[in-house]
Parts: sequence; C-alpha cells; structure tokens
Amino acid sequence: MLSLTPSQVRLGWSATNKAEAIRLVGQVMVESGFISPGYVDSMLKREQVSATFLGHGIAIPHGLPEARHLVLQTGVVVVQFPAGVVWSEDGHAHLVVGIAARSDEHLQVLANLTGVLDDEARAVALASTLDTAAIIQALQGSLASPEQDAPAFEGLSRQVLSPSPHGLHARPATLVVEVVRRFRADVTVHHEGRQANARSLLSLLRLGARGGSPLTLTAAGDDAAAALLALQQAFDAGLGEEPPAAPTPAPEPEPAAVLDYEGTLVAGLSASPGIAAGPVWAFQRERLEVEERAADAAREHQRLESALAGAAAELRQLHEGFLQKAGARRAAIFKAHLELLDDPELLRESHGLIDTGLSAGASWRRVFESRAQALAAMDEPVLASRAADLRDVGRRVLRPLARVLEGEPTFPEHPVVLLAEDLTPSDTAKLDPALVLGLCTAGGGTTSHTAIIARSLDLPAVVALGPSVLDLRDGQHCILDGDAGVLVVGPSARDRARAAHQRERIRLRREEEQVKRHQPAITLDGWRVEVAANINEAAEALKAVDAGGEGVGLTRTEFLFLQRDEPPGEEEQLHAYRAMVRALNGLPLILRTLDIGGDKHVPYLSLPAEENPFLGVRGLRLCFEREDLFRTQLRAILRASMEGPVRILYPMVALPEELAKARAITESVRREVGAAPVETGIMMEVPSAVMMAEQLARDVSFFSLGTNDLTQYLLAMDRRNPVLAPRADGLHPAVLRMVDLTVKAARRAGIRVGACGGIAGDPSGAVVLSGLGVSELSVAIPSIPAVKALLRSISLADAEAVARAALECGSAAEVRGLVRGLLARKGAKA
Repeated sequence: MLSLTPSQVRLGWSATNKAEAIRLVGQVMVESGFISPGYVDSMLKREQVSATFLGHGIAIPHGLPEARHLVLQTGVVVVQFPAGVVWSEDGHAHLVVGIAARSDEHLQVLANLTGVLDDEARAVALASTLDTAAIIQALQGSLASPEQDAPAFEGLSRQVLSPSPHGLHARPATLVVEVVRRFRADVTVHHEGRQANARSLLSLLRLGARGGSPLTLTAAGDDAAAALLALQQAFDAGLGEEPPAAPTPAPEPEPAAVLDYEGTLVAGLSASPGIAAGPVWAFQRERLEVEERAADAAREHQRLESALAGAAAELRQLHEGFLQKAGARRAAIFKAHLELLDDPELLRESHGLIDTGLSAGASWRRVFESRAQALAAMDEPVLASRAADLRDVGRRVLRPLARVLEGEPTFPEHPVVLLAEDLTPSDTAKLDPALVLGLCTAGGGTTSHTAIIARSLDLPAVVALGPSVLDLRDGQHCILDGDAGVLVVGPSARDRARAAHQRERIRLRREEEQVKRHQPAITLDGWRVEVAANINEAAEALKAVDAGGEGVGLTRTEFLFLQRDEPPGEEEQLHAYRAMVRALNGLPLILRTLDIGGDKHVPYLSLPAEENPFLGVRGLRLCFEREDLFRTQLRAILRASMEGPVRILYPMVALPEELAKARAITESVRREVGAAPVETGIMMEVPSAVMMAEQLARDVSFFSLGTNDLTQYLLAMDRRNPVLAPRADGLHPAVLRMVDLTVKAARRAGIRVGACGGIAGDPSGAVVLSGLGVSELSVAIPSIPAVKALLRSISLADAEAVARAALECGSAAEVRGLVRGLLARKGAKA
C-alpha cells in the first residue's frame, strides 16, 4: 500500500512561476527515488496539454502516459508554497502534489484530496500549516498509521531560543546550516508563524528571529533525532555568539593598529599606512549589464556554475586571510558568504529560471536582488543589514556574467575616501590630493597601481577589499585603516574617537620624521643604508631631495611616452632628464629605459594584442624591436649625463645575451654623442636573471631588485588578478630567497644591490631587505622620512637575524609577524 512519509513532504518553499514549482517538485521526486530526471520534462509537457490545478490551492502535476517508463517507483510527494504560485487562470497553487504513477496505488491519495477540496477551510489551513503530520493525515487518510507516524513525528521537535544579542543573523545562521549538513534529515525552523529550511541560510535569515525569541525545530528522516540533538547543543552554546558584556572603559590605543572596531569590517590588504575617516565616494562606479535571455540553457547553467566557483575561491581566500588577521569570529562573515553561494534556494531558483530561457546573469541577478530586497525590508536592523551581504555575494558572482560599463567619474567639493575598482597611472591626473583622504579598492594587491599611487601621494590605502565596496553609497561614513588593512563601515562614536587619536599620533610622528629627514639612515650599530626616491616625472626630482632622498633610485621614463600620439623626440627627453640632473645637484640619478608592453595603450607603437602581455614583448625586448626609439632615448640620457651622475637601468633582462646587446647599442650611442662612460645596471625582476646573477654581475655596475614583477613571475601570480593579487606578496620567502641569491652574487662581483619594488618602502620590507644585504632602498617620496627613521631605530644585527629567520618561513604573513615582533621589542616606529 502507498505510504506518505515526512521526508516526502516539504514545507515553506517558494517559486516564481509554475515551471519553477514543477521542477522543484520533480527534484523532490527524484530525491525520493520515484522518477528519473527526464520525467520532469514530461510533467511540464502535461501542463501544456491540460492544467493540473484542482482548486482550493491544490495542484497535482504528473507526467504523460508515454513517460511511465521513467517512473522508478509509484509514489507521491507534497511541496507547500505558502506564498502561492500562479498555476492557471483559475488560481494559485499552495499545495502541490507530485505524482509518479506506475499503478493505481496513488488513486487513494487523489480520493482523499477530494475530501480536502470539499473543505475550503481545511485546504487553506494545509497551505500554511507548520505540521507535516497534518498534511500526511489529510492526503493519506486510512493508509497512514497514525499510531506510528504521528507520535514519531510529534516527538521529533525541540524548543530553543534564538541567540542573543542579535538573533539568528548571518554568523549563527551559518552555524545552523553547517550542523544540519552533517545529517540527512530534513530540518525546519519555525518562528511566529513562519518557517525556514535549515539548510538554507537565506531562508533562516528571512525568519527575522530576534535575540532570545522562541524557535521550534522539527525534523524528519532516519537521523532526525541526532540532527535535533546536535542543533539543540549548538543553540545552547549560543551558536558562536558572545553574550553581551558589561561596558568597560576603552583601552588606550596603541601606536600599531588593532582590530577592535565596533563597525562592520571589510578586510583587505594594507597598501599604504595611515588612517582616514570621512565620507566615501566612488571614483568609477561600475554598471553591470546582462543579456536578458539566452538560447543555450546548458551553456548558461555551466556559466553560472563557473561564476559561483570563482566567487567561492575569492571568499575562501578572504576568509583565510581575515582569520589570521582578526580571528574566527570576525572572519565568520566570509563563511556566511560562502554558505550563501551554496544556498539551495538561490541555486534552485537561478537554475530554474535559466530553464525558462533567461541568461545566467539575468537569472542570478533576479533571484539575489529579490532576496536582498526582502531582507532589507525586515524590521530587525541587524538582520536587514544582511541584505548588503547578499548583494556583495550576488555582485561577486554576477561580475563574470555581465558586461562592465564605466561612467565618467565626478567628485564632490569636500574631502572623501575614494572608492575604485583599481587606479591606473593615468587616473592620478584626475585626483586632487587636497580632496582625497585615502584610497580603497575592490581589486589589486600591495604591488598594484593603487598602492604605488597611494604611497606617492602619502595617502592611507587599502586594496583587495572585494566588489562589495563598490556598492557603498556615496557619502556613507567610513574609517580607512591603512595600517590594519581594513575599511570600517558604519563606525561607532568610539571607533571615530580612536581613529582621531591614531591620526594625531601619526601626525606627531611624521612631524618628527620630517625634522630629521636629511639625516642619513645609519643603524644603531653603524651600517648605512641609502634611501633614494622612485619618481614618475621630472618635477618630482626636486621633491625627492626636499624629502631627504639621497638620489633617485628609479625613474620610470615611460611618463614621457604615454598619453600622446607620437613618441617624444631627443630634445624633449633631454630637457626632462637634464632638469632632473640639475635638481639633484650632484646626487645620483638612475634612469630606467623604456619599460612598456602590450598591457599599455600606446597608439604609435602599434603593439599587437598578446594573450599574456606580461610575458610578451615588453621592456628591453620592445627596445630591440624598436631600436630607433631606444637609440633616441639613449642619446638623450647620455647627453644629460654630461651634467651630472646618471646611471642607466635596463628593464626585463632575462638572458645574458640581452644584456650584451643592450650594452653594445649603448656603447655605440655613447661614442656618437661623445659622452663619458656611465654606470649601467639591470632590473632583477625575472627569475632567470637571478639564477644567472653571477654571470650578469660581471658586466654591470649594479643590480636593482624589481620585487613587484619578480614576485608575480616567481609565484606565477598575476598581480592584477583579483583573486591572486592579495597573495602576490613580495615578502614571500621564495622571493626573499631570490633576493638572497642576488645579493650574494653581487657581493662576489663587488657590485651594489638596490631595491626599487614596493616592499622597499614597506616597513617590514625595509627591515628584511636591509638584513639580507641590500644597500639602497628606493621608495615613494613621502615614504623616505619614515623609512630612514625606521632604519635608524634598529641595528643591522637585528635586521640580519630577522632576515635569516624569514628565509625559513613558510609564508609572507609569517615574515611580517617576525618583523612586527622585532619592532615591538625595540619600540621602533613602523
């Protein structure tokens, strides 16, 4: 005889249309072992022949007779849709009975449905009941065994309290989902007439259960009792929520940033130190557009799954990074985001909409936006704020499914914390430093353009915050903590007071550093490290000297070649280089020859599109392809060298024969212009150059470590990739071992080693590089006083000890921890 069990009844589901509802019912029938998946299509075709709506909110979808071979076992399932689904012109279905019929055993259920149809009040009650047994009794009638089924079900329920103080919000709800997923049972959470699927984070959030409110847990299935016991234990333990503590006086803030903010933390990476507080403003607000419909549903299913997988990878990385930075409780929000990606309601509805002809992007956007709007409308503020979490996750998935459109940025007339996807060198021309308090970006890493720009403008910056920052409203108040690498959204009064105190400490420290900026960077035990400047244009040479720079360790000469329709001539370049030489007044000037590749748009070069421009024709390779440009630049550089100490730096040297060719061309040009010999060096930014360092050192006067590119080439991580960029850290032990090899080869050859990459201006990087024997650090102009002050506060012996230990570390985070420990012991000012 046909039996209807609790596992075949699903309560509290929702669907946007009939087709979606039928697919959901069909899924339950497949899970129950009644049908093959192909039978669902026959159920949909049946609706085209004749609607299966019976009236009083009840529908009975089933397949066509010719599909009976797809029925594995006769059976029925019941799915309740309290909100209703438009089924036909006759009305909405609230109770949908899916039928798999190989014999006539299901007819008894249909006969019992006739009794329900005759009792409208009973039908209405079943449409919203929280009692699975009531539906079983109504549909199964005498076929059920009330003395067995009903008492067993009634016993499988428990009363618990929603965790304090904020109720069933994202973190505790995530723990509920994690507990339930250890069991096979179907678990439902009931609250004030509403119910939620305990496997669905979104469903739990929509309950709106405030702290301390009573909840009823019900379960059905083989291990239902064990599931309820585990859940009750989790609820009794508070679901990871800390009980509200009595207010205590705020501790005196320390010079180093601490993650004790009360506002919402968005974790990123520190790109430039300092702290800023004020309204945020989007530099470039993205608009994501999606195609509404798509012809190939299979491809759209695959696209959605790929986007979901990519988003999950990003979130796992964020969780791991923030776990180390702020602990499990603060990092739990990213676990909640991961659960949203795996939410059965979101996935079912999105894939269901794809089957109706919508594209992956349109389906996903429609579902997550509707859920976010529902959350935002909730009365409980903490729960309503989870709409932002859902939009964060939704946007993260939507990005690869959409076309990204950009609008012309506008700016207010008051200082702001600037939001952006990332910033390019050309973006700096659009910034007014007087109106920018700090920079925060969704993408990028510590070596990104934004990081370089921020340090050059002496602005606090945090990068790799994720796409959610682009959804912040213009004018929303935030704190940007460049030391801790976080953005604090909705800071409390205490947060603002602490930020103001920290800004004052930084101001006083920088005033002291400014006073002593022209003093050399001599360690406590007498080792001198030269601190020079990285500059991007001629006018910055004088600023470098004023900041205490002992020369220019890197001039990015491409500033003369970009944003124009024809290359600069020899005289134009000579004028710029000569101005730098005169501004430095005898201090050394290192000019890097043209370093451009296919990643930069330079119309007159007609560079072909490359699949991977960072591994293509760039730097010295381009100079060999366009030897006319190379010779013109060398003529200008060598003529400028007649007025002061100029050194030539060749970029992107990978092979000894490349260096030999560059030196031969340089010598030919030198003889043409009649200049005296100049020192030449190479960027150590390609792993092959490091491995050939001993041979290369015989033919140059110095090495310059380009740690930004060396890091991405060595770790095989594109520093512009939003997922990989945060991990492309120049303090990774593998990179430091390359630095160690380079320094040892240079010492044997008797030549100098400098570093001009991003970590040279990073406090941790300055300490470790000096400890490894790098004798010159070239940094952003505003960083010069701070780096010199830091080196004056430690001994070389201490730096060497940390550097030796760093070479044996397993990660960049461990290396940074070593340096923080040293500076804390010495009371140094990082």
